[in-house]
Amino acid sequence: MDVNTPNVSMNSLFHQVEIAPEVFEVTIRFDDLTINKHEIGLSLGYAEGIIPKHFNVMVDEILLQAPHRCNIRAGYCVLPLKNQTVRLNSIEAGGTVFQVQKIITAQLRKSEFAAFFLCTIGPAMETWSKELLRSGDPAMGYLVDVVASIATEAVTDRLHDHISSYMKSRGMSITNRYSPGYCGWSVAEQHLLFSKFPPGFCGIKLTETALMIPIKSVSGIIGIGANVKWRKYLCDTCGIKECTYRASREVRSKRTIGQN
Repeated sequence: MDVNTPNVSMNSLFHQVEIAPEVFEVTIRFDDLTINKHEIGLSLGYAEGIIPKHFNVMVDEILLQAPHRCNIRAGYCVLPLKNQTVRLNSIEAGGTVFQVQKIITAQLRKSEFAAFFLCTIGPAMETWSKELLRSGDPAMGYLVDVVASIATEAVTDRLHDHISSYMKSRGMSITNRYSPGYCGWSVAEQHLLFSKFPPGFCGIKLTETALMIPIKSVSGIIGIGANVKWRKYLCDTCGIKECTYRASREVRSKRTIGQN
């Protein structure tokens, strides 16, 4: 496997539709996702990823219902990327300046284009979790929320893989992905990111405070170019120790399946 690209499987190139110039919606099904009990166990805090028996039946029920409760939508747009400013804290894509800060600009510095992306599993899993919490079943409600978060990240993984495969077919490579709210990139810049998409793209809306609705959604940027590289996430380059993204990466690095 090329160490400069993410883990890309033979089925990583999905059907996509260009709904506007260089704006694509990608079809990803629940069956395309990599979700397993070991990963759920790690996310629940069990070091070996082994879910206790009293949770096992509950997780089985959630995984059985999840395909019917997830309405997966995903897509991206591709914009030309200008050189970063002298201070290396911003980029200009499609005529808009994004203050992404130096951790991200350092990774995107050789990029010729930027892929801004959005994806979601829809609102039903979140609604189910809240209903369970209100009805007096906090354990099941919490488990549903955990599985929903894992499913959302898995959709993002598949979209990342798809973009990698598609750009490879055009003779280009991609970088890691970065989201507003992480690596010093202000979450308020979600408004600039969303401005690059048609209104209501992928069924995702943005509140005045930059909160995505449905909540189980992810947005971000990926660099594209002939000379860029994908790298293992090096969280030690960032000093934010309490970052939830760092914790998520540590869990997902322990996966035992889906690796090439």
